[in-house]
Amino acid sequence: MPRFYFDIHHGTGLVPDDDGSEFASVDAAIQGAITSAGEIGRNLLAKGQTSGIVVRVRDQHDQRVCTITASMTVERHTA
Repeated sequence: MPRFYFDIHHGTGLVPDDDGSEFASVDAAIQGAITSAGEIGRNLLAKGQTSGIVVRVRDQHDQRVCTITASMTVERHTA
């Protein structure tokens, strides 16, 4: 089964994925990365951090498969 790596960029930080995860297909890996980006974004927003994150997916040959950008913001409106 192919292995894919999700490198996470947040602000100026980078968390490289040195272990990777196995997925049945490229489409499954992309869906996994989308899910991960959403979960990371939700967790950061809950901590009050509103900057976006970028997940770069690469395959077992170190070729970039896709890039997912996720950002969430909260706009407060006073009455």
